[in-house]
Amino acid sequence: ADGSDPSMRRFESYHPSQSLYSRDESKIEYVKFLFDKKEHTMNKVKLKRYILIILIIINCVIIFNFSSEKAEQSNESSGRVVNVVVELVAKTRNLSNEKKELLKEQIVKPIRKTAHFSVYASLGALVCLYAFTFNGENKKKIWISLGLAFLYACSDEIHQHFVPGRSCEFGDVCIDLCGAMCGILIVYVVYLINRKVKNREK
Repeated sequence: ADGSDPSMRRFESYHPSQSLYSRDESKIEYVKFLFDKKEHTMNKVKLKRYILIILIIINCVIIFNFSSEKAEQSNESSGRVVNVVVELVAKTRNLSNEKKELLKEQIVKPIRKTAHFSVYASLGALVCLYAFTFNGENKKKIWISLGLAFLYACSDEIHQHFVPGRSCEFGDVCIDLCGAMCGILIVYVVYLINRKVKNREK
């Protein structure tokens, strides 16, 4: 063994011409190579953060807009979704109008709660992805992501309290929190799988 840095030897294998230089010249080129690589990685992380911030803002705006709808508008929006669901499923499509209306009344609430769960699962996942672009303990990142989603869910329900015909419900906050937890869990599981695959490749 020549006692040289293994990463230095890898660099020379990528750049065979570098081995013809003097040792000092090779080290200078190696440092430049590492600096360029680090700068490229940092630029990718910054771009990822910008994209995630934009997506988080869009997600929050969507939630805010839904919460800003008055009771009549909200019911109409839910009704349109329910109509699509009923007409898409073969078993319910051919029901009589009377049975369809009865079914719609039964499924409108679960669909509304599913919508709550889904938008906050998306928010939790996006916030967690953003948190994971920084260094630090994964547990801390997860708790921060969950805490931010919870605070937004609380503010969302308070906002609804001031919208005509809408109400502030703690049950909805719980559903929102469960959705955020689900989104964060998916991100963390994918992160662990990705890290395991990368470790195997090394």
